[in-house]
Amino acid sequence: MPIPAYVRDIRAKIGHDLLMMPGVAAIIFNDEGEVLLQRRADNGLWGIPGGMIEPGEEPAETVIREVYEETGLRVIPERIAGVFGGPMNMGEFPNGDRFAVISITFCCRLVDGELRVDHDETLELSYFPTNALPSDMMGRHRQRVLYAVTQSEPYFALPKASDEL
Repeated sequence: MPIPAYVRDIRAKIGHDLLMMPGVAAIIFNDEGEVLLQRRADNGLWGIPGGMIEPGEEPAETVIREVYEETGLRVIPERIAGVFGGPMNMGEFPNGDRFAVISITFCCRLVDGELRVDHDETLELSYFPTNALPSDMMGRHRQRVLYAVTQSEPYFALPKASDEL
């Protein structure tokens, strides 16, 4: 997966230290109500398409760009499923770079295109029924899909009573 120049420049200064990364993800359904998942090249797990917002880019632009790059499909974002962050969205890449993602996750409508695997970020693409998601799916992506199919309001975590200011 290519590292954006912006992140590469920051990493040159901070090494493997924790980096906040604003990103987007797309939940795309077919006519049968199945959700599109990609088997990711970086970890081999199933997840939803998405990626990092580039400096100066609108989040909706990013999701359109990332979906096309990773799947060959053109989409239109129709609603925000949620804004996801917190411990479930933190981790470490295989090279040791630590990250904390804040993901704006969109439900998107398919416009056109043909599924294609890029073999760079995506190893496989397939639609799955939402009640039969693969067991080797990223937990944070499973959470987003299940929230999107059961709720109509966007997700965002409120502080616990003990965390309130």
